[in-house]
Formats: sequence, structure tokens, C-alpha cells
Amino acid sequence: MTTVSACWRALTDLVLGADARVRRRVRLSMIAVWGYSISSVLLVYAMQIGLVARVPGEMLLAYMWVGMTTFYLLVRTDWSTRLGSPGMDLPQCLYALVAILFAYAITGPVRSSVLMMIALVLVFGMFTLSARQVFIMGAATVLGLGVVMATLVQLYPAEFDPKLELIKFVLAASTLPAVSAVAFYVAQVRGRLVQQKAELRKAFDRLQDIATRDELTGLVNRRHMLSLIQQAMQRQQRAGEGFCLALIDLDHFKRINDLHGHQAGDAALRHFAETARAELRQTDTLARWGGEEFLLMLPSPDPGPGGALQALGRIREALQAQPLADGSLRLGFSAGITEHPAGEALDLTLERADRALYAAKAAGRQRTEVLPVPAPRERPLVKPAQV
Repeated sequence: MTTVSACWRALTDLVLGADARVRRRVRLSMIAVWGYSISSVLLVYAMQIGLVARVPGEMLLAYMWVGMTTFYLLVRTDWSTRLGSPGMDLPQCLYALVAILFAYAITGPVRSSVLMMIALVLVFGMFTLSARQVFIMGAATVLGLGVVMATLVQLYPAEFDPKLELIKFVLAASTLPAVSAVAFYVAQVRGRLVQQKAELRKAFDRLQDIATRDELTGLVNRRHMLSLIQQAMQRQQRAGEGFCLALIDLDHFKRINDLHGHQAGDAALRHFAETARAELRQTDTLARWGGEEFLLMLPSPDPGPGGALQALGRIREALQAQPLADGSLRLGFSAGITEHPAGEALDLTLERADRALYAAKAAGRQRTEVLPVPAPRERPLVKPAQV
């Protein structure tokens, strides 16, 4: 059963594609495949019983299958996106309209029934075309039908009665705009729904950003950082992926506020955040912990104190090389680093990082201290805290 499922999955991926967006577009194209297939069967039958001449019938068959295959390949390979029409919706509808008008010209006594397929194409357009494209399709349908009927009357007056063709055209020309109007309205509603969905997504992303990020610096906020650390602790329990924490405090930040004002203090916080992010790995997470304090989490690979020291060293060098404001103010920081051993409560790790930070400040600031993890027998046996 597993082999059958795997083979079926491979077959569907081959036909529809593995990408979800491409699969949706190919499925819609399969509606056209179904329509062309039924039409082809009926056309072959009409040729066999003499309703349709063989040469024009074969020409129409070739036209349908070449077009259907071409559109399928364009959508399946996603070349349609490069051409500016991912689903090739309007081109497919216009191509089908030409096929229907061709069929109207060659199907003899049953040609009137062929006109019903135009409405089917317009209904399909309700769910795939934009409002502007529906208008183009409706106008092309009425114009194309009028041109074909007039041409047939001129070329074959004995077979096509002008009065009868005029009645057919007036009926079609009065009915098709109504169908087009409905399709136009549906397309407008669908367009508004798509726009509203996009706006809701933007609003949701904005709310999520507000809930998880510090507004001033753009860094992860304290609440979200605690959640990320909890996830890292769970990965550590499952896969042994350790991590380090570094508690960082900007040196003499109060002096910056007192001498230069709170705007300069805010600029200093943003400057530190931007500089630090530029020097960190994508897997590292820096959060504003509170005030002028920041918390840095450095996960595997190589999350040891040596790697953390190097990362903080790069940040310190970058801050010295990029002074703030007029160049007279260079930021410095003190930091405390420690590892988080599996099974230890988070508050104990944070307390150890805080003691390392205090040691760095006591030693003269603008430095980093590492506080190693106590031996197992010296650590309290406490389960990981639920954050």
C-alpha cells in the first residue's frame, strides 16, 4: 500500500507539479482539458456521420489539442508566470472563444448549440478573470460572433440566411452582455475579497509584530524571547542542541540621557540594535530585555562560551568603529555569558548570566565575563521552568 501511495504521489507531482501554487493553476487548466476532450469526441462523431467535413474538422481538432497542450506546459512549468499571466486565464478563454466560433462555422445543423459553450467560457471567467479581463472577454465575444456571422453570410449566402443569422446575433448579443455583467460583478467581488484578505494579512502581521517586537529597536521583546528560549530548551531535551545566553548592558547609559537627552538615548539603543544584528548569525536572537539591557541567545552549532565571546567581540569592535551622532559618542557595553545545561531551570541560567554581567561591571565595564556552569552535583535538581 505504501508503494502504491508513493507511486500515486509521484504521478500527481509529475502531472500537477509539487509547488502548491502551480498545482492550483494546473487543476483549473484541467477544466479546459475536460471541455476539449468532450468536444473532441463529439467532433469526431460528427465527422463520422457526415455533419462536419473531415478537413475543417481535423483542423479544429489540431487547433484545440495544440492549444491545450501548450497552455498546460506553460502553466505546469511556471513559464506562464514569466509571461505575466500565471494561470494563462484570459489567453485560454480567448483561445477557447476562437475554437467555439470555428466550430460554429463548420458544424452545420447543430451550430446553434455550439453557442451555448460561449456562456460556459464566460462562467469559467467569473472565477478566474479580473473585472477588466471579463469586460475584454465579453466585448471580444460579441465582436467575434458578429464578424463570423457576417463573413459566413457573405461567403455562403445559400447556406446562411442573413435574417436568421441576424436573429441569432441579436439574441446572443443581448444575452451575452447579461452573462458578462454577472461575471464582471463576481470578478469585482472576488477582487475586493482578495484585497480585503491581503489587508487582513497585513494587519495580522502588524499585530503579531507589535506583540513580539520592541517598538523602539525592532528587536524581539522580553515576552517573545522567553517563548523562544522555552522552545530552545525543548529542542535541547529532544536533540541535545545546547545554547548560550549573554546578558548585555550598555555602559553609562544614564549619562547619555543626562548629557544628550532622551532622544539621544533612544538613538543609542537603536544604534546598538542595528550594529549587533549586523554582526550576529541568522540563528542568533537578540532581544531588548528591559531599559538598556539586552539578552542574546546563541544556539547550536558551536554555541559555547568561546563562540559567544567572539560574537560579542565583533559587536564591540563594530560599535567602536561606528560612532553615534557627530562622532563624539561611542557606545560600549558590559556582558555576562553562561551556558544553559539541559534540565536546569531558566531562572537559574539567567541568574548566572546576571552575576557574570555584574562581575564585568565590577571589573571596570567595557568587557565580557563568562560564568561556567556548575558541576552537576553542585546544581539544584530543578525541572525546566514553564515560561
